[in-house]
Amino acid sequence: MGCSSTFWLWRKAARMAHAPDPQRIAAVLGGVVNGDTVHCPTEGHSNKDRGTTVKVDANAPDGVLVHTFNGGDALAVKDRLREAGIISPLGADRPQAPPKWRETGVHVYDDRNGEPVFRTRRLEALGHNKRFVAERFESGSWVAGLDGVTRLPYRFTELVDAAHKARAAGEPEPPIFFVEGERKADKLASWGFLATAVAFGANGWREEYGEAFGEGTRLVILPDNDAPGLAFAERVKTEVEAYGGSAIILELPGLPPKGDIIDWTGTAEDLRALADKALAGGALPMPTLDLDALSKVRPIAKVFAVERLAPLAEVTLFTGAGSAGKSLLGQQLATCAAAGLTCLGVTTLECPAIYLTCEDDEAQLHWRQERICEALGVRMDALAGKLHLISLRGALDNELGLFAADGTLTPAPAFDRLQRMLKATGAKIVALDNVAHLFAGNENSRGDVTRFVNLLNRLAGETGAAVFLIGHPNKSGADYSGSTAWLNAVRSQIVLTHDLETDVRTLTVGKANYAEKGEALRFLWVDGAFVREDSLPPERAKELAATIKATADNDLFLTCLRERVKQQRAVSERRGPTYAPTEFAKMVESKSIGKDRLEAAMDRLFRINAIERALLWNGPDRKPVFGLRETIEGAG
Repeated sequence: MGCSSTFWLWRKAARMAHAPDPQRIAAVLGGVVNGDTVHCPTEGHSNKDRGTTVKVDANAPDGVLVHTFNGGDALAVKDRLREAGIISPLGADRPQAPPKWRETGVHVYDDRNGEPVFRTRRLEALGHNKRFVAERFESGSWVAGLDGVTRLPYRFTELVDAAHKARAAGEPEPPIFFVEGERKADKLASWGFLATAVAFGANGWREEYGEAFGEGTRLVILPDNDAPGLAFAERVKTEVEAYGGSAIILELPGLPPKGDIIDWTGTAEDLRALADKALAGGALPMPTLDLDALSKVRPIAKVFAVERLAPLAEVTLFTGAGSAGKSLLGQQLATCAAAGLTCLGVTTLECPAIYLTCEDDEAQLHWRQERICEALGVRMDALAGKLHLISLRGALDNELGLFAADGTLTPAPAFDRLQRMLKATGAKIVALDNVAHLFAGNENSRGDVTRFVNLLNRLAGETGAAVFLIGHPNKSGADYSGSTAWLNAVRSQIVLTHDLETDVRTLTVGKANYAEKGEALRFLWVDGAFVREDSLPPERAKELAATIKATADNDLFLTCLRERVKQQRAVSERRGPTYAPTEFAKMVESKSIGKDRLEAAMDRLFRINAIERALLWNGPDRKPVFGLRETIEGAG
């Protein structure tokens, strides 16, 4: 066997040893495994689609063969597998020329006498991350590495000279602006500020730097606008204060994500004004509003995603009994927002919206959505990309927060996914159905409840969305189940009730910190969607009016009956001197509805077993007195 054949056999064996795992492919693409082939949905099709296959083949480029049978993009499928690290990056098998590094920056660190101690060099090459190398100054030349070198802050001679001048004049030391990188410090110095940095940025902090910024130092830290930048700023502040210096963190307004002083559009005068204000208030233990600055701008009132019901950037607690229809209303409200329609006559912000349920499966969401669209006159496909329906039924990790043994709460993976979903879709209305699945704490614990609602308040504040948190009332009849902290922690609450006699739903505002409560909304379930009472078809409206009238008459009859029983003045269903409808028609409690309507009410109450003829009591002559009374079932 020749060398060439041996090489190709070795190459094939290597590929087989590193063949992609079908199970991992299925997990990434949402498919199912059949032998060495994965059947998965094509991009843009439903999750049940199986129009794309990925076959593991050691002889194929990248180790897989991708086929799409309904218009998919095979290259896009491979890109997804590369992003997941399942197949090698493009060109991984091809030899690459060594990168050509070029020097794009040199920063010299000196001692208190202005003599060079070490330097950092920034190197860049096409297609590679920038690199930093350090060299020490030794015997008149630069030597690789910093072995045995005392680390000093950047532009150290300037810092020392400024401190000496201030002390000689009996003045406080001037503030030093601390940034993450020498180039940023150079920009600040060009503006006339005393500025410094440390070698290797956020990864380069050492204990000796804290000593250099000791007693008398006033540091103004300008962090990069990202989480690592803020964390580094907090560490520097803590270390400097531990050595007797003072430090404040000044976050520059208007920075883009991951931006810094290089990206800032303000001027040197703007920065000086911001720093002066920050230094003046730096002694306060908590940040306060700048009333001077606020007095120069007009305040902005709360904006509502749903008129009177749900303000933007806030959590609204949405409660109601199990039969009331909270899920339907949540999905219908999200649909109206996505379609740019009013919801049951209430103005709704036109925006992308999310309805997330942990209770209903995809089939139920589809069934419900079709009827909502029919009621609203909206095509379902017109909502694509605007309305996002999510079913998490059966998932085992729906909790948005995880509670430790000491009661502390940390965001769970589900919270991170929800946060990314809101940012990716731009949704400004999200209904979360419901709290029983999303809250893993003790609903009767004020601490657990408050921490959980604050987590959702953070989500609402960071995304600007109106968050509807759907929950159940408790068994004793309160509008919400569990601790009163549920109501105290939110700024808005709405309650949905259901009249079983008339089938009318009523939506009321239970708590409104940012709006008047206003009138209740009344509506009914019609063919799978909610319709306002005044928008019903004529026949249904007539039927409803009759039901409401009959229910009211029944209540008046029972009110009169209770009064007569309390007075021990028996009435009868039989015509005669004590005929109930005749006697009740004379009573003010009947509100003058007349004998005929009271007779009809008595007939209805008998038919529903709400009243009965029975022994009521014994009379003065000890003879039994019979008459009408409420049944135990009716009274209960």
